[in-house]
Amino acid sequence: MAQARETNLPRVAMLARAVFPLHGFGGIERHVFHLVTHLAALGVPVELFVQDPPPQPVDSAAAERLRHPLINLHTLRYDRTSPALRPNSIIGRQINYPWFSLAEAHAALPLVHEQAVDVVHTQGLCALGWAWLRRRDWALQATPFVANPHGMEEYKGPDWRKRLAYTPFRALYSWAHRQADRAIATDACTSDDLPRLLGVRPSRVAVIPSAIDVAESLEAVDHGVGRVLRERLRLDQFDPVLLTVSRLERNKGYHHLLTALHQLRAELPPRWHLIMVGQGKEQPTLQAQAERLGLAAHVTFAGRLSDSELHSLYEHVDLFVHPTLYEGSSLVTLEAMIHQLPVVATRAGGIPDKVFDGRNGLLVPPDNPQALAAALRLALYLRDRWPQWGAAGAAIVRKHFDWPVVARQTLDLYRTLLET
Repeated sequence: MAQARETNLPRVAMLARAVFPLHGFGGIERHVFHLVTHLAALGVPVELFVQDPPPQPVDSAAAERLRHPLINLHTLRYDRTSPALRPNSIIGRQINYPWFSLAEAHAALPLVHEQAVDVVHTQGLCALGWAWLRRRDWALQATPFVANPHGMEEYKGPDWRKRLAYTPFRALYSWAHRQADRAIATDACTSDDLPRLLGVRPSRVAVIPSAIDVAESLEAVDHGVGRVLRERLRLDQFDPVLLTVSRLERNKGYHHLLTALHQLRAELPPRWHLIMVGQGKEQPTLQAQAERLGLAAHVTFAGRLSDSELHSLYEHVDLFVHPTLYEGSSLVTLEAMIHQLPVVATRAGGIPDKVFDGRNGLLVPPDNPQALAAALRLALYLRDRWPQWGAAGAAIVRKHFDWPVVARQTLDLYRTLLET
């Protein structure tokens, strides 16, 4: 690695709002964590800028990985609103996030002026602050600017009131990403979203997938934890066991999944069961729906699980179902695939880059419970193919969506921009 750094590995300023495990378990937090730690493993020095963390990380072992000698952590204040306003409410986010991104950009600016970094890479609306400074100081144009907009949920939500409330946010978000030398699309099948929704020039779109750490996912499996979960969730009493994992929100389509299972009630095996992992405001509504449809005895709301619990649970179920109405890259689908689970999912977001009909699962249109019911019926009919589908899914993840592969692609993008 030392020799590689001498032959000009770039130095990167990574501007993000949050990182796992300092600020929680979310998809973007994990993306930032794995990106910077795997870049560091390749020998790339990273100046990581994030908001001030709470006193204790959510995972002390993972926090140690951020203390890599090539990762220099900078923290800044995020919340500038009153205690009466939640910092990440719709209003709070649109006040705090832009100010934070500008403060973060100013903090990174001396490193660029001193030529201590070669590339600036931003996550989400953190692009705004750097884009603003770059437009005001043309000398900064010489430093490549890479921006990752992620899932862009503010553009895709079905609730028109929420979309209306986010209008100022979207305007800033779109403008900022148009200023980048490259904006990253995390899936080939959604790469058109960047020109269509953000106005980014197609020539400036680079496709680099979101990923999971395969080794980390498999090492998280604890057979003792798995046995405890089998007993707690009474998994030995059920067959087949279906699993879904996500926040319990309307846009995840779980109401359609329950409707589809109700439609199939007469055709399902008598001991079928659905495990729903996650928390969210829709849980009471979904529980009431399961009761009303006569499915309550077949559905378990497992709540939030730790990484070890979740990865251990993947090893003890039969089929992964993801009925989401819209989606980013869907890391939970990748997690299920690396544990060799067949997948039934909607053709939403980046899922079609991961799940292929008849190869490792089945895809259906989103927002269509009848199509979902038909896919579940077909999957059950083809149950003898599930081991083959599971093995194919794991191979897809290892080839295209493992973090060592994706970190190398990111490094290649940096080098390409520095050479032009």
